[in-house]
Order: sequence, then C-alpha cells, then structure tokens
Amino acid sequence: MTHRVAGIYEETPERYLEISEELAKEREIESGRWVRVTSRHGSLVIKVVVTSRVIGKQVYLPLLSQEGPVNVLTGSHTDDATNTPAFKETAVRIKVLPDQGTNPIKPLNFRYSGKPTPQNGVEVERKWKRSDYRMPGTQPLVQIHSQK
Repeated sequence: MTHRVAGIYEETPERYLEISEELAKEREIESGRWVRVTSRHGSLVIKVVVTSRVIGKQVYLPLLSQEGPVNVLTGSHTDDATNTPAFKETAVRIKVLPDQGTNPIKPLNFRYSGKPTPQNGVEVERKWKRSDYRMPGTQPLVQIHSQK
C-alpha cells in the first residue's frame, strides 16, 4: 500500500488493521471499529478489518499509508542472522474504542469480487536461472558499519 498508484488508493483509501475472525469474535469487533493499537514503542488509532487472511491472536498492519508510516509501533531491533528489521515480530495490545466507522475496504476492492488484479511480479524461476544470481545463504554475510 504505497499509495503511489492511483488504483490502490481508490480501492483502499485509508489504513487498517487486519484481525482474525477468531479474535474479532472474542473481542466483539466488526470491520470498521476503531481501536487503539499499542506496542512498547508507540501507539496509533486505526480501523479494523475482520479477515480470514490472519489467524489466531495475530494481526496484520500494512507498513505504509497516506497518513504516514506506521513504524511507530516497531522498534529498531533486527534479526540476528540477516541484520534486517524485525517488523513482523512486534507484540501489540488492542483496546477497542467506542466508535464504529465504515469498513475501510471499499466495495471495488478485489476481496469483494474474489478476482484479484493479475500482477506481473518477480518471475522467480527466470531470476534463479540467471548466471549472476546467488541463492541466499550461499555467500558470506557482509557486515555494515556506520561511519562517524
């Protein structure tokens, strides 16, 4: 959801937190309900979308939106093996707010039609066949040092 493509903004004009059907039932939450999501790093208020795309006690939050980055919830810790940001490992607390809004996913979104827009993404098989491609983990890691 970079919102650099007009069609994405038309389908999904506002950011949202995806929660599982199980968690929504437990907390008595419907799509469009406003919640406060808090981690040890920060907090934000956002609408909920109830979905089967996440399960159990997990939630999903797209990282970018028109309103600004949602990285306020994530810390600066990194994965020990790859030294990449560990954005997908953030524990959060959800407080259900009294306001019920509209579903942030609009009717023209593919989730309603069940027909996603075809994407010509990375053709991994072709990439793997390139002579310059090296499978991850087959080369030594490069240590990046900050310059002072």
